[in-house]
Amino acid sequence: MLLRLQNAAASMSELAQRQDRVANNLANVNTVGYKRDRAFAQALDERIDADGAPRSLRDSGQWADLSGGAMVETGNPLDLAIAGDGFFQVRTPDGQTRLTRAGEFLLDADGVVRSPSGLELLGTDGQPITLPPSGGEIAIHASGEIRIGGVRAGEVGVVTVADPAALVRLDGATWDTAGQATAPAAGARVQQGMLESANVDPLAEMTELIAHVRLFESQQKSLQTTDEVLGAATRDLGTF
Repeated sequence: MLLRLQNAAASMSELAQRQDRVANNLANVNTVGYKRDRAFAQALDERIDADGAPRSLRDSGQWADLSGGAMVETGNPLDLAIAGDGFFQVRTPDGQTRLTRAGEFLLDADGVVRSPSGLELLGTDGQPITLPPSGGEIAIHASGEIRIGGVRAGEVGVVTVADPAALVRLDGATWDTAGQATAPAAGARVQQGMLESANVDPLAEMTELIAHVRLFESQQKSLQTTDEVLGAATRDLGTF
C-alpha cells in the first residue's frame, strides 16, 4: 500500500516538471530563435510488488528540440536567420562566447553589431563585427559576407559543435558550448532581413498541458484514496 503512495507521488512530481516545461515553451512562443524543450522518460527494472502495484526505477529528463522554426521576413538589414544547422557566435560583456539562433541585431554608437541585450556578434575571425560609418547599403550574402556600398566589411560567423545535444541553455535562445570546440557550419546559409521564430506550436503545447493536468489530477485522487484506505485501516486496528 505504501508503494502505491510512492508511485502516485513520483508520478505527480514528474507531471509537475512536465507542466513547468510546457509552460516555459508557451512563455517563449514569441522569443526569436527559441528552441522548445521536450521530455523523455524511461522505465527501468519494472516489476509488480507484493500488493500488486507496479514498481520501477525511472530515468526522466528533458532535451532541446533544435529543429528550425518558421522564417519571418522583417526587411531589417541587420535581422539575420540561418537556413540549415548552425549558430551565430555572440560575446558577453565579460568576454564569454555564446551560441544563438536569435539573429536580431543592431548597430551601437561605435558601429559594433550587437543583440538587443548588448551581446556582440562575432565574425569568422572570432572578433566583434564593427561596420564603418559609410552610410552605404548593408548587404549580407548567404555565405555571411558583409558588404557596404559594394565594399567588403566583414563576415558573419556561423558555427556548429560536434554534439549539439550537449549544449547548455543559458536563457531562451542563448547557449553555452559546454566546453566543445566550434567549427564552421557546412551548408548553412545566412538570410538577411529574416528572423527565425520559435519552433513552438502553441496549440500542441496547450493540448499537452491539459493532458498533463488531467493525469496529475487522477494521480492526486489515487493518492487521496490510498491515504483514506490506510487511515481507515489504522482506525480499525485500534478497535481490536
